[in-house]
Amino acid sequence: MKPFIVLALCCSFISSRATPLPFEFLDCDNPDVFEAVDTALKKYNGDSTSGNQFALYMVMEAKRTVGPDKQLHVKYRIQETTCAAEENKPWQDCDYKASAEAKTGECTAQVHINNVDGTSNVSQDCQIVPVPPKITHSQAVCLGCFHDIASDTLKVSEILKRAIQKFNKHSDEVSLFKLVEIKEAKRQVVAGWNYVIKYEIKETNCSKAQFQELTTECKTISQGRIGKCDAKAYESIQAEIVDVASQCKFPAEDVVNPPTLICAGCPRAIPNDSPELTELLKVSMEKYNSETNDDFYYKAGVIESATVQVVAGQNYHLIFRAQKTNCSKNEFEKLHENCEATTNSV
Repeated sequence: MKPFIVLALCCSFISSRATPLPFEFLDCDNPDVFEAVDTALKKYNGDSTSGNQFALYMVMEAKRTVGPDKQLHVKYRIQETTCAAEENKPWQDCDYKASAEAKTGECTAQVHINNVDGTSNVSQDCQIVPVPPKITHSQAVCLGCFHDIASDTLKVSEILKRAIQKFNKHSDEVSLFKLVEIKEAKRQVVAGWNYVIKYEIKETNCSKAQFQELTTECKTISQGRIGKCDAKAYESIQAEIVDVASQCKFPAEDVVNPPTLICAGCPRAIPNDSPELTELLKVSMEKYNSETNDDFYYKAGVIESATVQVVAGQNYHLIFRAQKTNCSKNEFEKLHENCEATTNSV
């Protein structure tokens, strides 16, 4: 950054001369700037007796008076941290509070640092912005919306009585069902009232063949099916229930598959690339090469299938391809790894 020289009042803390001294602007990442801000912020936190400490948020401006000692003018922003003022921790070790809960501030400081004896003098002014008050949400009443109502009212009971009667009369179930629990009841104002009710019904010990409707003898059975139902009803301005419609859903019954029978003595397929087949192939080819009258050795090729059967031990059954190699029995005592299969020799 090119130095920019202007006339200013002398801000030195050790001289009262009226002679203006030039100053230069500094980059915000200059070590002298950080030292000045650190000195000013430590003094601000040290002077606080309550609340939390503040940490540097941003350096906005920095300039230095030309002279033998460090005399800087800095403007910087700070933000409240989670460290209490009484902790006396370095502000660098403190975490910012959440932005919505943290105070912020802007400070203007003049810092004079004596390089000889290491002392400093700070004059600064900090304007702290308090945390904005939380906005209290209020909910306006929606006159045309559904609102929760008590589930034990006479209207709810009347609607559910009609809904269950319709279900028992028109459903394909062989048993009668009765109410076991009301989950939710809502009402909406129109030219009258609309009702929406969620409830559960359960199978009873009364069959439709013996009972036309529910009586005091009808009791729910412990293993009875449970239906989840929705009922909708309309109440006229004359306070009459005009229409009731309901729908019930039953969970799908779990299908239990018959257990898989395990044949302990039956052959069991094994992967063609199973490591346990390597030694079997080697032994098989050694036996084949020793018994055949062919002048050349054969080696194992692709395995087509492999099974194992548990007996008093294990029986293996392998189907694989054997390939003729370029190694003759006259030249080699046995098949070795350098023997290569010849073409069209399967």
